Formats: sequence, C-alpha cells, structure tokens
Amino acid sequence: MLKVREAMSSRGNNPMDGVVLVDEFVLGGREETKVGRSYNVKKKKAITTLQPTEDGKAKRMYAMKIDDFTAQSLQYIFVNHIS
Repeated sequence: MLKVREAMSSRGNNPMDGVVLVDEFVLGGREETKVGRSYNVKKKKAITTLQPTEDGKAKRMYAMKIDDFTAQSLQYIFVNHIS
C-alpha cells in the first residue's frame, strides 16, 4: 500500500494549464435537521480539479480536503496545482 501511495503522490512538477475544471463538494450521508452545506456538521469538505484532454477524457486530476469553503481554503489547490 505504501508503494502505491508513493507512486500516486504528486511532486508538483507538472502544473495544470489550459482548461481546468474546479469543483468543491461535501462527502457524507444525510443528517437530520441539516441540509446542504451546513458548517456545523460531520460531513467532510473537499475540492477537486480536473484537466481534460481534447477528447474530453481526464488527463490530470487533483483533490484535497478543505476545512471550509472560504477563498483562503480554496486558494491552495490553485497555487499548488494550476499554472
């Protein structure tokens, strides 16, 4: 498992360029009395970026866990993975 994680890790040598799709989302099941992106829930928040090929297939993708949906939390994926 360690070898697989090392092989899949990003070294940051090839930042994304051209068209890059970005989306933030929450992971987790339904909680009673909580709908959508409530901040005081147990759901995990994440952001993902995708660089498509000219055929529309995935060329490169990055995802990372974030604490909230503020611009300060979202900026790290732009700085680290998008040129």
